[in-house]
Amino acid sequence: MKAQILSALLAALAMLFVTGCATQSFDPATAPEYMIITSFAPFYRLGPQQASGPDVSLQQGTRIKLLRKEMGYSYVQLEDGRAGYTANESIAPAPPRPKEETSAGLPSPGSGTSKKPGARGRADIGPVYSGPQMNDTPLPDPNVPPPDLNIDPEVVPSTIPVPADTPSGTPKFRY
Repeated sequence: MKAQILSALLAALAMLFVTGCATQSFDPATAPEYMIITSFAPFYRLGPQQASGPDVSLQQGTRIKLLRKEMGYSYVQLEDGRAGYTANESIAPAPPRPKEETSAGLPSPGSGTSKKPGARGRADIGPVYSGPQMNDTPLPDPNVPPPDLNIDPEVVPSTIPVPADTPSGTPKFRY
């Protein structure tokens, strides 16, 4: 009887452990919004163990979308469309955005998004980031001509010349 109870308890604990380690994934359109709660949170495009260190330092109050919650670091999307990883202890669920009102006092259509005037991009994620990123490879300068790779082969003599100042005969040392 005790063995059955113990095995049932161990099976229940194993199920809790397995379900507790599962990651949660969300679609970018329906992902929950989170907010940076620490002064500065490192943001990694490739992962927290990338060789170059963090790509950006996110400021407190920055809104992000949680795409995949994992242990330690979560995969998030910034408002400008960039996706990467940030520490779980640096984020918390964001409060709902304030509703915008039109001149008639009714909520404006699409008030769930905050578009800046003149910003371009998809309405569901905000303006699209188009500036340079830290690991981008610069394009070649169009004004610089391509290198001339038609190089003549180096002329190598078939025999090694002997210097003129070497003494002739056998060496003057013993083994």
